[in-house]
Amino acid sequence: MLEDFDELTLAEIAAGATSSAAAIQRVRALHRPVEHGGRTICVECSGWADGSTDNPPTAHPCATIQALDSQETT
Repeated sequence: MLEDFDELTLAEIAAGATSSAAAIQRVRALHRPVEHGGRTICVECSGWADGSTDNPPTAHPCATIQALDSQETT
């Protein structure tokens, strides 16, 4: 099956995988943990800014991180 791919196709696949990995790292950076009121919460989901939250505090790992973690282990 691999003989059906030329070098350009394999390079495109590798570039796509690199791009996907970078996107996942950007999402993880957005949904990073922070300590707030004795709890670890998600910065992005909780709307964390300047020591307070705009939304109800969402526990970390949030649903987004849980989804990424379950996807990476399958």
